[in-house]
Amino acid sequence: MEQTKEESAKPSVGIVGTGKIIRESVGAMRQTGWNVAAVWGRSHDKACAIAEELSIEKVYATYDELLTSGVDFVYIGLTNNVHYEFAMKALEMGVNVLVEKPFCSTLEQAVALASKACEKGLYLFETISNIHLPSWQVVREQLPKIGDIKLFQADFSQYSSRYKEYLSGVVGSAFDPECDGGTLRDLNIYNLHLAVDLFGLPEEAIFRATRGHNGIDTSGVALLRYPTMLALCVGAKDSNNPSGVTIQGEKGWIRIDGMPNLLSSVDVHLLGGESQHYAPNRYEHRLCHQFEYYRTIFERGNVEAMNRALDHTLDVMTVLDRLVADSAS
Repeated sequence: MEQTKEESAKPSVGIVGTGKIIRESVGAMRQTGWNVAAVWGRSHDKACAIAEELSIEKVYATYDELLTSGVDFVYIGLTNNVHYEFAMKALEMGVNVLVEKPFCSTLEQAVALASKACEKGLYLFETISNIHLPSWQVVREQLPKIGDIKLFQADFSQYSSRYKEYLSGVVGSAFDPECDGGTLRDLNIYNLHLAVDLFGLPEEAIFRATRGHNGIDTSGVALLRYPTMLALCVGAKDSNNPSGVTIQGEKGWIRIDGMPNLLSSVDVHLLGGESQHYAPNRYEHRLCHQFEYYRTIFERGNVEAMNRALDHTLDVMTVLDRLVADSAS
């Protein structure tokens, strides 16, 4: 099947992986102006099945074949521990990269990827949805109104559909230390992105976790200490609650109900004044705004914007490294 003129004008992307996130991402990409051209997976049978399910035209037998197929980008949706390996190979072969959160395993790896993208003149993005939502832009704009910030609290607790299997001894990648599983790198990474986006690098980063039978963090708390405030980031895959984000200032507070990867609406409360409610997100699906943002940067050749996004990712990886080190000490 030949591409239509409209499709050929869109940036093309090759999908790397066959997991649950792939289905969500393909739909969001197509809705926001991407041409999903091909797929490769470590299981060829699964790749063929997902290609048929999602109407993806080409399935490649090897990763090298995908990288030399002429796609503008690869989107890496594999297990966390191999993000670096697959992203680096794509960059070395001259292909732009979208890589799922968490960006990679260590700050050292993150710096190496950013340096390679710069060397090659390529685009490299961590696909993290919440900081690109219009609702989060509202938070940035309204934050000064609530005065000096004293406390940031973000809770992402979602009982994992794989947790019962894990308790029975069936350890999937989400609960496998070898795959960089656990709540800190999965659910709590969303909270870290929000905190770092607003407040930058903390003076101190502490992580304490509830650990399962193989040592994986099934729930945990990251405490980030800033000069005049604290940020508390909670993640849980072994239990549940309504979740949400609260930012407390001397003149009021901001509240976002629900999971911190959605940020569907924002409420701003000023002391002695009326509350304001905002619901500005233009797309129903949480992933659409991020893919629209990356596509726009690429099409406009806005390297400066990409570098700002990479700088933010490197800051988050700096905090993640410090939390992992603290937890191991």
